Amino acid sequence: MSQNVIEQLRANLRDHKDERGIEFEGRWVSWGEVARYGDAVVALLDAAGCPPSAKVGIIIRNRLAHAAAVVGLLAHRRSVSFVYPFLPATAISDNIEGLGAAAILADEQDWPNFAQAAGQAGCAGIAFNEINDAPHLVDGLEKCRRSSFDNALPEGGIEVLSSGTTGTPKRIPMPLKLLERAVMSAPGAESGSAPPVQINIWPLGGVGGVCLLTGAAVNNTPLVLMERFTVDGLVDALRRHRPDTLGLNPTAIAMIMDANVSPEDMESVKSVSGGSAYLDPDLQDRFEQRYNLPILWGMGATEFCGTIVRWTPQMRAERGDSKRGSTGLPMPGVEIRAIDPESGAEVARGAEGLLEVHCPSVRADWVRTTDLVMIDEDGYVFHRGRHDGAIVRGGFKILPERVVDALRQHPAVVDASVVGIPDARLGAVPVAAVELSQNAGPVDEQALLAHVRAELPPTHVPVEIRIMDALPRTPSLKVSLTEIKKMFLADAA
Repeated sequence: MSQNVIEQLRANLRDHKDERGIEFEGRWVSWGEVARYGDAVVALLDAAGCPPSAKVGIIIRNRLAHAAAVVGLLAHRRSVSFVYPFLPATAISDNIEGLGAAAILADEQDWPNFAQAAGQAGCAGIAFNEINDAPHLVDGLEKCRRSSFDNALPEGGIEVLSSGTTGTPKRIPMPLKLLERAVMSAPGAESGSAPPVQINIWPLGGVGGVCLLTGAAVNNTPLVLMERFTVDGLVDALRRHRPDTLGLNPTAIAMIMDANVSPEDMESVKSVSGGSAYLDPDLQDRFEQRYNLPILWGMGATEFCGTIVRWTPQMRAERGDSKRGSTGLPMPGVEIRAIDPESGAEVARGAEGLLEVHCPSVRADWVRTTDLVMIDEDGYVFHRGRHDGAIVRGGFKILPERVVDALRQHPAVVDASVVGIPDARLGAVPVAAVELSQNAGPVDEQALLAHVRAELPPTHVPVEIRIMDALPRTPSLKVSLTEIKKMFLADAA
């Protein structure tokens, strides 16, 4: 089946070569231009002596040349591994050393940061610039000098990156045989009706971004690529392209609400999809009421190559708001159950447990996640947080998501993050960082603490709430728990 997807990709690049492919910074390029750039990258790999079966690494940015290179490499059934450019130079160098790749591909501006590391690893080097400028071999890295290569993807595919919410992003192999599942996670794929245009706010190095890019290239869907999400950039794209569907994450939804984007700018959108993180039901209610459109939320994981639980328009029409807060039902071909964390036994419907997933297209066995869920009598899934993030305060277990939810309910709070830090007496205690609305009136830590005390048990009240101009975020716009914890630990030292 994976061969069929690659053949569809190649056919689209060939048969629709003169049609709109990808827009970046207000300029469209055709699928033919995308294909030619990808072909040029592969020709350079051949010239550098990189074996067709060897993996190549891309220091990936949300830029046109990078997107074209990924599409071209997939069309030639090459194996690709992503590295985020926001990492410190030493971390990127360590990644390059550990990739076992034949070549490293990166933007011209990034090469000074790790050229030496690529040379020491024996990798060839290819530099990108604008798509009108041909890619070229990096001086001193014209040939691959490696004799052994990482064999994680022997038949081709992509190593996508996790979000990096709790630490350094991890690479998750997505073989070509699973590429179809990734494409099926793109909006409209399940119904067989691809949207007329899509706007991509997701990092290309993650499963959400690569699903949209690959799905667009396979289905001949024009794709608007944003280098980084801004409300102004999104509104500009909405006004120019009038899409009927939109993929957003919780942070983007909150930013749209905080910026008071007008309903007129959103009027072409019939539904919003997402699922990269938990969505506060109150935020969902306010968004749906303001814009008079449904949010079809879901739940996915990089390890499963896309979405595992989701809402569809048909499900929403049937259920209305009766399943408020749910992430929907499993995708076709996916089975789920909730397991007691201690005994491993399946819990009754309506009780909380760890989510286990059986997705035969990915792997034959049941896979236990760290997500706490409740599955109701009708099979609808309600996400309760991450079990591995629990803070144990003097024997009392605290799920950070519960405290985050309480903080988000304060009218001045746009977003919040809660982590645990060591405490000599209690073992660990919760601390919180919040980002306030642009329109927030005077509010201080004591007011926020009083709000939490009114909503939650005393054990859940943070020992400190810090108000920040902006919470630190990963490329997928999730709050970086690592950076939040570092901030509090540094101050406690």
